Amino acid sequence: MRLPLSLVGAAILLAACGGSSTPSESTSSAAPTEPAAAWATSDCLQIAPPTVADGPPADSVEKDGVATTAIVGAAPLVGVSEAANPATSLVTLDVVEGSGDSVAGRATVTVDYCGVGLDSGAIFDSSFARGQPATFPLDGVILGWQEGIPGMKPGGRRLLIIPGDLAYGPNPPPGSGIGPNETLVFVVDMLSSP
Repeated sequence: MRLPLSLVGAAILLAACGGSSTPSESTSSAAPTEPAAAWATSDCLQIAPPTVADGPPADSVEKDGVATTAIVGAAPLVGVSEAANPATSLVTLDVVEGSGDSVAGRATVTVDYCGVGLDSGAIFDSSFARGQPATFPLDGVILGWQEGIPGMKPGGRRLLIIPGDLAYGPNPPPGSGIGPNETLVFVVDMLSSP
């Protein structure tokens, strides 16, 4: 069987280009590895600039680029990844569930809490640092707490990631260190609710 001359020429041309390569000539198709995202970690026992590390705090629970330690009663460490995106809706995570009756929507609660700005990873408020739990009615706090605290049980710890429109919106308290429309992160320990 004879091949047309044009096919023979094409076969010779392809052979001349080389169909195989030696290991030194091969190219890797593996993508370069991305460096690990940095984490800003704050100790809620003190209001101080966060430390930067290559990962979240040890023994922590993570959700959407935010992490917290899980020992209720001990001031948490809160980590925020530089890769975390601003929240578009309220995110809640029961780190420790607690026990007993669930908190009602308009209840008065006694809690320990720590608030961290997502943009800076820095603490802007902490009852742990003050050494004094806070007591207040839920209908007197930001919407993110009004929606995010009900259902907690005494002895529980909950992580809240609150979008700016459920926090302070474009007008945060002056001098708070909170940016306009900033996503806020809270770690809340439920102590009691009558």
